[in-house]
Amino acid sequence: MQGLILSVAVTAGFILLGYLVGRGREARHIADLDRREAAATGVTVVDVKQVPPGVTVGGGRLVMGEVVIATDYFKTFMAMLRNLVGGEVKTYQTLLSRARREAKMRMIEEAQALGADLVVNVRFEWSDVGPRIASTEIFCYGTAITSTSA
Repeated sequence: MQGLILSVAVTAGFILLGYLVGRGREARHIADLDRREAAATGVTVVDVKQVPPGVTVGGGRLVMGEVVIATDYFKTFMAMLRNLVGGEVKTYQTLLSRARREAKMRMIEEAQALGADLVVNVRFEWSDVGPRIASTEIFCYGTAITSTSA
């Protein structure tokens, strides 16, 4: 009986720790993304394959951003509970949103380092990482160009 109580207490402790630490780290990451996105206003990102009309291309280069983000123990536990009854797993939505935003920001920062002001044909790819950990890899890529308006 004591073993069961200890096991439940340890599990509850990990869930609480995951909730507290995970929530704090997630909030800091979102604030950092907000700051970086506000500073990256000089680069236009579009998903069209062709350069917009009236833009003269000065050069093009592949740019990319990649990130692997793992979830905390609390979100994993909540997703397991949701898995029992089915439905939308909202606990993972912020995980995916943060991963997409981070990958896109890394791509934009690479474009800025090259002096580009436009990234066209932007695409996202994703994959799950590891069979036992809830984590995702997001890969964002596009063609960075230096443009001059006609």
